[in-house]
Amino acid sequence: MAHEAEIRTHHGTVEAAIEPESIVVRHHRVGVAEMRVAQLTGGRLLHLALAGCVFNNVNRLARDRGIALTDASVRVAGDFTSDGASTGIDCTVDIKGDTESDELQKLAQDAFDDSTVVLVLKRATTVTLVPPHSWGGGAERRRG
Repeated sequence: MAHEAEIRTHHGTVEAAIEPESIVVRHHRVGVAEMRVAQLTGGRLLHLALAGCVFNNVNRLARDRGIALTDASVRVAGDFTSDGASTGIDCTVDIKGDTESDELQKLAQDAFDDSTVVLVLKRATTVTLVPPHSWGGGAERRRG
């Protein structure tokens, strides 16, 4: 697949250096970005994916339109029912730059409308568990 992500256990001797509440990373569009998430739960990671996608679009579209941004933030919030259904997702885009307020509002709306993650969430998609190359492990797995 073209867009792959992985999270895995770490068996090295290095201790975790940061808490998930604030993770500062190199970013291909803005140099450095901060990701904030209270815990690495599935729902919060889903919301972070949406925030990241819209954030990338904001910065790409601003560059394409010749708008110099001085600050950009995308916050996503939502909740889930006890059976895992989403109760809805709200996305807030706060941006400041060297253009009029109405242009910044249009930039935010266009970035949201062009979000791949927004489109997938609105349309839904097939999600499949694909077996790994090997299951590993020391004991034989039993079926039943």
